[in-house]
Amino acid sequence: MSSALFSSSWYRVEQMRPALRGQARLVRHTYRGQRWHVLQDLASGRFLRLNEQAWRIVALLDGRRTLAEVWEQACLHLGDAAPTQDEILQLLTQLHQANVLLSDRRPDLDDLEQRRRKLGWARLKQYLGNPLSLKLPLLDPDRLLGVLARLMPRALLPWLGLAWLALVGSGLVGAAMHWQELSADITSRVFTAQNMLLLALAFPVLKAIHELGHGLALKLLGLSCHEMGLMFLVAVPVPYVDASQASALKSKYQRMLVGLAGMMAELAVASLALWLWVLVAPGVGKAFLHQVLIAAGVSTVIFNANPLLRFDGYYVLADWLEIPNLAQKSNQYLGHLINRHLFRVREGLQAPPLTPREAPWLLVYCIASFGYRMLVAVGIVLLVAPRFFFVGVLLALWSAWGTLGSPLLKQLKYLALSPVLQGRRALAWSLSMAFAGAAAAFIALVPLPSWTNAEGVIWMPEASRVRAAHACFGTRVLVTPGLPVRAGTPLLGCSDPELDAQQAQAEAKSAELASRLQHAQSVDRVQAQVVEAELRHARQRLADLEQRRAQLSIASPVDGIFVMPSPQDFPGRFAERGDHLAYVLEPRHYSLLTVVGQGEVDRVRSHTERVELRSVDNIDQLLAARLEREVPAATTQLPSLALALQGGGKIGLDPSAARQEPQALDSLFHFELRLLGEVLPKAVGQRVYVRFVHEPEPLARQWYRPLRQLFLKTFAS
Repeated sequence: MSSALFSSSWYRVEQMRPALRGQARLVRHTYRGQRWHVLQDLASGRFLRLNEQAWRIVALLDGRRTLAEVWEQACLHLGDAAPTQDEILQLLTQLHQANVLLSDRRPDLDDLEQRRRKLGWARLKQYLGNPLSLKLPLLDPDRLLGVLARLMPRALLPWLGLAWLALVGSGLVGAAMHWQELSADITSRVFTAQNMLLLALAFPVLKAIHELGHGLALKLLGLSCHEMGLMFLVAVPVPYVDASQASALKSKYQRMLVGLAGMMAELAVASLALWLWVLVAPGVGKAFLHQVLIAAGVSTVIFNANPLLRFDGYYVLADWLEIPNLAQKSNQYLGHLINRHLFRVREGLQAPPLTPREAPWLLVYCIASFGYRMLVAVGIVLLVAPRFFFVGVLLALWSAWGTLGSPLLKQLKYLALSPVLQGRRALAWSLSMAFAGAAAAFIALVPLPSWTNAEGVIWMPEASRVRAAHACFGTRVLVTPGLPVRAGTPLLGCSDPELDAQQAQAEAKSAELASRLQHAQSVDRVQAQVVEAELRHARQRLADLEQRRAQLSIASPVDGIFVMPSPQDFPGRFAERGDHLAYVLEPRHYSLLTVVGQGEVDRVRSHTERVELRSVDNIDQLLAARLEREVPAATTQLPSLALALQGGGKIGLDPSAARQEPQALDSLFHFELRLLGEVLPKAVGQRVYVRFVHEPEPLARQWYRPLRQLFLKTFAS
């Protein structure tokens, strides 16, 4: 309440006899134990929320009492809690702007036209202030929703809720049962030209069902819905309905039901699509149903169900917390805390009315929603910019103004002109500049830990692989797999019928040449020298064949544990020269292969102080390692599928590449690390988190490098 009880402008309005319009509807709400009164203008659909004191004043506006009489009765009944004359004038202004106030004076047509233009400009300004979601009203869906509502008898509505629970529950069970098939090779199944076309067809239909769910819930609860159109979400047309009529519902659970109705309809469609996807044969229909599942899951989780954006989840959270205008109130509360505790404002500062345990929700929501909006805005700009450069730049500037520029300008204007800061303006400017300077100095000058994160896979050295020295047929396994062996121990026996024939032929040839040499030595010395040369060549060939025959018994290359997949299939199997047949594993000889992107490779090469590892199955255990060697050229080939998205990693595969060798979408550099210490991994092929620790540097340098690389990569021609 302001300190002045009387107003200098009161004489102008004290004889006015105001009343509420007949189109005004009253609804009583209870928020956190306090009663509030909501006035709705049925013509425009606008709402005005009044507390108990304000409603005491409004209830006296019957068109017969003058405003002076209304104030006198308010002072008589409310005592010290009675509003001042300025507060009553402010209340009348709000009623007038909400178009629910009628007076005995002649209407000012110019004022009505000015108010209409002001309302239109405010709506246009609201649309322009959010470049990522522009709305275009198209039609009135109330008649269609009425027809749909009449097709659903009210007696069946409770059973309809149970049917929805059963359907969505079965869909969740089905998704868990077929999760491997649903998520396998997700990138190549979604981000292809054909599947993206199917997604473009499925998304608007799914969103239309979503929005009709909101409208149908309103209709079933006795309200109306008079606006439906298109919302251009990142230049993509998406249907929407105006469900603001839900504010007229008394029960918060009914209001929450309206907010959840769209997601409920979407989840029901997704559940039906899942079971149809299971039943239909592979083809275009199955691919379309898969895209429906993707669209329903991503849009529901990231946008609709997220309370940090002003979509369905936001309104559901606000109703559940019983905090109307949650975003606006959280911003006001944060501003009040800054004025009171930072700028030390004591006079003229009115604290926002708060109920117990409301303040933590407001503070957390204000900070979290701002950060998430920034993240989503930057992500959407980077998504659009590579495909439409000019549009992407305009969208980036527009979003930067809406998320940073405009709020900053408002804060500067507040510091310069706000009467609340009277007498504290110099302190407010000094503290604001000091905090801004301290934050800039911290970001630009204070060294902080710096590192590069990557993923790797535990691998064995080449010496641990048991290979076929020559092409041969397997005969038997000489050592039971799983037993320790020493280097040189025979592991596998092979045979080569062609080699046997060649050896027998070489032995016969050598015996023949030995007989001819013995005869020539007694007859012709020149002929003897020729035969002797042939004999040496034949004996050399025989020695080579005997050496090859000895290699048919494949020995262990190193000490370790003999491991062989499917040893029962080895007898009779044909192996080419160099084929992998088995492994001899020794954890002390394991290495680690990791890949680093082109943007981070220079820092990993030149500025790495140490390397830290954490295995996926034991994230709390820190392993030591050192940088052993680097493959100097960039490549798209991955050392293991475990590093790809399909294997649980973070690297996307090129769907157009051959399936035999996994190919990454971007070029990568391979590094080999040598494990140190006594704690060693036990599983080959295990994925490991790798951190290359660099020298400390300020945040400005740490942020500048990836932003510059991201900009160059995004806008490169």
